[in-house]
Amino acid sequence: MDQGKNVDFSVLEFENYNDYISSFATAQDYRYLNNQNTIKTIVQLGYRTTKIPYSSDEFAKRVTMAVEAIRPKTTHVGLFGDLMSPTNKDPVLLEFKARESLNRNKILSTIVFTSYVNVDGSEISGYIDLDMSWRNCFIQSLKHTDWRGVYAGRTRLKPLPHHLSYSNPRYNMVKYTQSDNYVVMHDHHHGLMFMHRGDHKMITVGGQHNIYTKNAKRSMVYSPKYGYVVFYDHFVRKKV
Repeated sequence: MDQGKNVDFSVLEFENYNDYISSFATAQDYRYLNNQNTIKTIVQLGYRTTKIPYSSDEFAKRVTMAVEAIRPKTTHVGLFGDLMSPTNKDPVLLEFKARESLNRNKILSTIVFTSYVNVDGSEISGYIDLDMSWRNCFIQSLKHTDWRGVYAGRTRLKPLPHHLSYSNPRYNMVKYTQSDNYVVMHDHHHGLMFMHRGDHKMITVGGQHNIYTKNAKRSMVYSPKYGYVVFYDHFVRKKV
């Protein structure tokens, strides 16, 4: 089979080619070699994997192929992000919009942490399964988030009691709820965790480096309206 005809979505997990190559290196490489160029050469020669890693040019082509493969599937979906005004430059809303098609097509699975201060002065925070939240809005399920209003600027995204987690310390309220994509788990060492139902990968939150860190890319975005919002992006591993 011609390898060039196969779309490799795993390349989208990496910011750049160096991050891709580094993912093949082992802890022993860094411990004993202590030289980035040497480690990179060993990896590129195929000594750390059963297949030869992509060259820099091939990696770039694979990224392009993966992105192009996504686009045709989303032309008819009717994304909520399309309702966002071209003049709206809110950084958080732009990040939501950038992730919607990938989540709706089960390529990416994003958990977002956000908070806000209620009218009574209580600070409410929580973790939200974005894909499930978008789908609940699409089918207009009970107590769904009004994403049309969020993108249009009429309403604000807020954690709700049915989301993955919901916390209001002022009223001593903490609630955890399973979602379509995630099982909520608590670990004595890693704390709050979410297990993806599809590939069973564990997602840890809080930003501490651990054995599960590579399962999700953590990024923090600030906007005047939303403050700091944290995104946990997990590229779904397809079952073979």
